[in-house]
Amino acid sequence: MYNPEAIAKAFAAAAEDRSKALALSVERKAAIEQQYPRMEAIARELSSIGASIAKTFYSEDPAKSIEALAAESLRLQEERKALLKSLDLPADYLEAQYHCPKCRDTGRVDGKICSCIRQRAVEISLAELARISPSGQCSFENFKLDYYRNLTDAAGKDVSEKAKANYDYLKAYSEDFSPASPSLYLFGKTGLGKTHLTLAAAGAIIKKGYNVVYGMAGVVFSDIEKEKFKGVEGKYTMQKLLDADLLILDDLGSEFHTSFSAAVAHNIIEGRLLAGKPMIITTNLDINGIHAQYGERIASRIIGEYVPIKFEGEDLRQLKKFQY
Repeated sequence: MYNPEAIAKAFAAAAEDRSKALALSVERKAAIEQQYPRMEAIARELSSIGASIAKTFYSEDPAKSIEALAAESLRLQEERKALLKSLDLPADYLEAQYHCPKCRDTGRVDGKICSCIRQRAVEISLAELARISPSGQCSFENFKLDYYRNLTDAAGKDVSEKAKANYDYLKAYSEDFSPASPSLYLFGKTGLGKTHLTLAAAGAIIKKGYNVVYGMAGVVFSDIEKEKFKGVEGKYTMQKLLDADLLILDDLGSEFHTSFSAAVAHNIIEGRLLAGKPMIITTNLDINGIHAQYGERIASRIIGEYVPIKFEGEDLRQLKKFQY
């Protein structure tokens, strides 16, 4: 659950917010106490009360002494509030204004990760997905099924019902996603919505708090090659690919084909199957194309372990282009 890197960045952002909130509080106190001496006097008296409380334990009647000090502290606080009000300032103007009042920007409440950190992690993960893909334009809401009307497959059959079924399946998949969800094999010609629906699902699954790793096959394989032969750690490492709750390998088959890329594809697919973790593959290759490019073992794994989802019709990007 949750991308570890995003969680680390979320804690760092919370720490920065806390530092800024405390610095602003100190700055405001210094400015207002310099301008209004009574504010400074109140602050000194409140500080003195705090020191006096410890001494009450040695008095003849500690409870009575503490009660008197508490009453005086309350009176001073009310006086400070009244002074702030007279200046048209809120009662909490001198207090640190934390981004998250619940954890006071520490990132933890009662030793547990605060919900604000989880929310930040989701936002960071979504931003990262948008940085490396067109996910900002890809959602279930803006997927236009109308484009599939009157489109036919190679046999002349209408493909709109099949497109609706693919849409419904991927939407339900994202809504019901868990680490036990099946792996998916999305295949068909280019420009039929495979990547759009995959990214829509990725965004929805990230919002549920899962660690989703998305990558174009060519970039992923290149990073793994650099990691293995040059010791250079890129965005994608084998460990990250295997650890993710969901791995999306987009456009498999479009990369420059080598025996190494075939071996990496096999290791990724095999590794995630052994770990019992789901994966989504999008590709222009049908299973015969997979067999020809990556070999029998990968083709066999996909046939036996992946849910096949075929996209049919003609390139929608060309259709959209000529409609405007």
